[in-house]
Amino acid sequence: MMLSRIDPDTVLPSAWPASPNEMAPADPDAAITTHDPAEPARILAHVAVADRACRDAVLERAGDAFQAWSSRTTADRCEALQRWLQRIEAHAEPIAARMTDEQGKPSGESRGEIAKALREARQMLAFAARHGGTVLPAGRPGYTNRVLRRPHGVVLAITPWNFPVLTPMRKLVPALVTGNAVVLKPSEFTPSAALALAELSEALLPPGCLSLLFGGGEVAADLTGDPRVRAISFTGSVDTGRRVAITAAQGLKPVSLELGGKNGALLDDIAVPEVALDAIVGAAFQCSGQRCTSISRVIVARAALQRTVDGLGERLSALVAGRGQDPATTLGPITTPAQLQRIEHLVDRAVTDGAQCLIGGERLQPASAPTGRFYAPTLLRVEDPHNVAVQEEIFGPVLGVQGFDDDDEAFALLNGTRFGLSSAIFTDRAPFASRALAEARSGMIHINHGTVPDDNMPFVGVAQSGLGIGSVGPSTLDFYTTEHSAFVAVSERGTLA
Repeated sequence: MMLSRIDPDTVLPSAWPASPNEMAPADPDAAITTHDPAEPARILAHVAVADRACRDAVLERAGDAFQAWSSRTTADRCEALQRWLQRIEAHAEPIAARMTDEQGKPSGESRGEIAKALREARQMLAFAARHGGTVLPAGRPGYTNRVLRRPHGVVLAITPWNFPVLTPMRKLVPALVTGNAVVLKPSEFTPSAALALAELSEALLPPGCLSLLFGGGEVAADLTGDPRVRAISFTGSVDTGRRVAITAAQGLKPVSLELGGKNGALLDDIAVPEVALDAIVGAAFQCSGQRCTSISRVIVARAALQRTVDGLGERLSALVAGRGQDPATTLGPITTPAQLQRIEHLVDRAVTDGAQCLIGGERLQPASAPTGRFYAPTLLRVEDPHNVAVQEEIFGPVLGVQGFDDDDEAFALLNGTRFGLSSAIFTDRAPFASRALAEARSGMIHINHGTVPDDNMPFVGVAQSGLGIGSVGPSTLDFYTTEHSAFVAVSERGTLA
């Protein structure tokens, strides 16, 4: 199977699969235009926005597809999805190229993202084979008790621009394997990778079982409130997630929100080992810091503060900014103009409010991409725990450093934000590590390594980093199903009474 070619003259349809009589607009001004963030003048594609008629048609097709798909056995669905994953793996290179073109991340990161998405998806299929149908002891003679799990129906998945393959796959695979039909609304800034994923599912799933709708926030808002949507999985900002939750609550729909983070690396006085600094920088600057699990705060014992700053500085200076297609690039561009402006604004505020900029703090013009949207890897020294560099998710290549004097202050600083997604604790002291496991207010706690989660572990946040069941891990399947208690009376002859 060959993926459709996307070039600057292409106008992608407003939905996939498109209805037979649906035509993309001839006028590119009626569509969203995607650009290469390393060379913004380079147009990649035009994407038609789904109007109300298009949305209605997709939701109707999804409802019909749900009936056929949910009637198949779990084993049947797993087999079809396994074949889909094989196709994605076989087309990893062209998908990675699309991703790097639109999102900007280095090609190696794009390939790594696809590989991780496939590993997580295969774990999910293994979990699904054992999900549901639990038998429990009956409280009365002659009864059999079972806990059943059923799919919701049509599930809406809304995904952001920073991980164009991984985030959609974390929603599509568990939703589909449990028997739901899915409507995916990918980011309007990075739609091509999602389209590639959908195209590769052709002939493996019932028509309409996996649909894409293209557009901006107005499309997502309309879908969220539609009564034909029975459950919603959203990844994005806190403010948008709050609006999704309010709309979902009005319809009493289950919602899973994966939101932002202000993740701290807590560095105990362990002579600042090289492995800790390598892990911190890797976690902080992958995807140019545009990831919810990026480490953005380093909280270090004052005795090791200067050594930490020196070591971080050396590593930041070694990062190479450039086009993602360049093998030498280790720091890609900022994906959207609005995000670049936000990074600039927050760093300026941080400095105005007392933070000391040790490295960076400005836009970059690398020789390989002088017109691209680049921001220098930035290191800020912060004393005030209320500074914006400590409290706000900057979502860029910016790292703040704070000092602590004792263990109580260390954990107070670690937990001193409204977020609670991920944390990394580096220590040689067992009691310190045990305290982190008991007290770190984050959904994911890493001891002596960075913030990359394993493929079979729940990806979940607390506080303002998430709501509901997270993605990845066996519990994810519970979100995409409803729970039912079945009590079956059996006669003395062994038949139903």
